[in-house]
Amino acid sequence: MISLSTDSNPSSMCKLIHESILLPVFFIQADEMKLTDSYGGHDLINPLFTTHENLIRSIINHVKVTDYPLIQTSQATEQFIIVPVKRMGNWLGTVVIGPTLAQVPSDETIATIVNDLKQTYQQTQWKEYLHRLPFASGPRLLHISVLAHLVLNGQVLDMTTVIENHFRFEKHPEPERLIQIELSFRKEFSIYHTMLDVERLLLQHIRNGNKSALLNMMGTTAFEDAGVLSKHSHLRSRKNLAICAIAIATRAAMDGGLYMELAYTLSDLYIQHIEELNDTRSVEVAMADAMLDFADRVHLTKKSRLSKPVAACQEYIFNHLYEEIPLNKLSESTGLNANYLSNLFKKETGMTIRQFIQRERVEEARNLLYYTTDPISMIASRLNFYDQTYFIKVFKKHIGTTPKQYRNKKIISTIHQLQ
Repeated sequence: MISLSTDSNPSSMCKLIHESILLPVFFIQADEMKLTDSYGGHDLINPLFTTHENLIRSIINHVKVTDYPLIQTSQATEQFIIVPVKRMGNWLGTVVIGPTLAQVPSDETIATIVNDLKQTYQQTQWKEYLHRLPFASGPRLLHISVLAHLVLNGQVLDMTTVIENHFRFEKHPEPERLIQIELSFRKEFSIYHTMLDVERLLLQHIRNGNKSALLNMMGTTAFEDAGVLSKHSHLRSRKNLAICAIAIATRAAMDGGLYMELAYTLSDLYIQHIEELNDTRSVEVAMADAMLDFADRVHLTKKSRLSKPVAACQEYIFNHLYEEIPLNKLSESTGLNANYLSNLFKKETGMTIRQFIQRERVEEARNLLYYTTDPISMIASRLNFYDQTYFIKVFKKHIGTTPKQYRNKKIISTIHQLQ
């Protein structure tokens, strides 16, 4: 760590920082805890507070003053850089940079934020506020922290110092004592975690796509010895267990060949579903459904018996259906010569890469026609069909009906189910 002398006024330094990074910058004096200087962000009023000063003061009140910058995230996902300003060992005050966001929040994310804050009646105000905040990624905030500390305190910090301080959470009270007491109790009464072999076997069945073996295992194995994951709620404990099981099952499914994005999406949706359940039986059923679904999908993937390059090529196509997919991109993603990849793909799948892309886009269109009300022309455009007539022709070739006929059949089927 290099030290630089600095006699500059914190106020002028705050102005310099603001002009350099184009983010709101505030200075709070240590003696009166009063906001004395502010640059930018005056029109960004968090709906929880009447003034921006109240927001900044609340952020400072929730952190402990250290010698290094700290990045703080609010319950509303706002991010702030907090930089203590010191001279000759004396604390002069605190500079707060922010609020910022890491990315544009979706409507679903905003809905969850206002729900946590019990502010659902102000969802419109929160949406307007969050959409107006400037954006700064995590790495950029870390670099700004180093720069601000240098300007304000005359010290050049290693990035690792800032990162270590950023992730240094308060330790659980007396962790070693609690660990030793719990271990002693378990050893004295022979209470052991005995699920390791069960876990390995379960993951093996998912990785192999062996649904029948997984079903047999579920019928003969008790999961009561998996541990207590909440001391205050049996339902919460079972939910935590299910979430852990789905997390490791997701990894096993990817090891078995399931597309990464598909596996993570399934995991997210199953965990979201489990969070909404209100009884342990439903949680256990949802956990079993998730594992069986993973095994089923891995089994279907393994039936194709593709080489790794062709499987990687198909996964790239799966993830980029809404983009142009030139052959050179597929070549780069697999590490194979374009001509060799094309020949290998045709040999293993019986179709050209272009034919496969067209088939996958039609399947994607079929899902959109079935599960959404998006106009057919919009679906065609999003999936890179150059005109609607061509899209209709290709769709009918693969599915046997036009897009409109397919959607109408779905509507009629839904009406019959409701009757």
